Amino acid sequence: MKRLVPALKQAALLLRPHRDSILEAWILSIVQVASVPEAEVRPYCTRTLDALLRRLPGGELEALLEDEAQAAAEGARTGSSFLPLAPSVRLLTRGCLPFLLAALSEGPDLAEALLALGELANLRLEILLAAQEEESGRRLIEAQEQAALAGQTAREVSRANEALRRSEAQSRHRAEQIALLASVARRIAPVQEPERLMQEAAEAIQARLNHTYVAVVVLDEEGVLVGRWAGRPGVGRHRGGRAQGPPGGVIGRALRLRAPQVVADVARDPDYHADVPGTASEMVIPLLDGHAVVGAIDFQSQQPAGFDLDDVAAGEALAEFLVVAMRNARLLQEARRRQAPE
Repeated sequence: MKRLVPALKQAALLLRPHRDSILEAWILSIVQVASVPEAEVRPYCTRTLDALLRRLPGGELEALLEDEAQAAAEGARTGSSFLPLAPSVRLLTRGCLPFLLAALSEGPDLAEALLALGELANLRLEILLAAQEEESGRRLIEAQEQAALAGQTAREVSRANEALRRSEAQSRHRAEQIALLASVARRIAPVQEPERLMQEAAEAIQARLNHTYVAVVVLDEEGVLVGRWAGRPGVGRHRGGRAQGPPGGVIGRALRLRAPQVVADVARDPDYHADVPGTASEMVIPLLDGHAVVGAIDFQSQQPAGFDLDDVAAGEALAEFLVVAMRNARLLQEARRRQAPE
């Protein structure tokens, strides 16, 4: 962590004169990506940005993260969800990038500043996830203790046990989603090439969830879907390469409607294209960059009705991370091209 202090100190000193512009750009990005009212995010963004610009120039990284850990723990205890906050952590880097590009003319300094901000975002995201996971574990223990004390009759014991099983299943499911987000975020954080980022994301999601097939696809300049995919060992595809023409299938429908699509039984869906052998159900989450649809994450499972509303919520959080990560990778790539000697 100490190795980040010099680069973060330099970045914060360069960004501090632009505090108001960065704040407004950050708030606008969150409103566009998360579709939340500005009034709900402005106090959080103002408090967080002011703390960063006050603490980082003095090298107070550890103290800053300790304060955020306390705030995250308190939010988890009061039942606040981490999902609205998690995408905002990475969106802050997007608001800082134009000012760093203007202030740093040499490639190594710019790259160090961007990588340091990226690692700081990872640390802050892990704090949010850890607080939620710890609170979920505490509530599970409380549920177990209450269930152990509940009921003196067989009927009461039966009801308590059933409630405990549901609580344990929900807690496990939530813990798996939190672990998935953390795993994908850690794996793609150091990746700076857009195509490799898509491959790493597909492999990380598939490995964690063990779905039959996971693909991350984006629309290129010609409106053609290109992307990367990962599947279980032995899983192949009927077709490969670039999909020509307008996107079709369930992916095409998700892009047209700009909304997640969940198909419990692909045999009953007229838009489904049989592309992966053994698929029984499918979920497609569109990648939305502001008001633009830029691609999708495609999940396919051999299990009928393999996806529920919790999976949709986790998929949307993943999509928000990927959109920001791919945008930052493209911006960094463009910055390096501009700085490269001709």
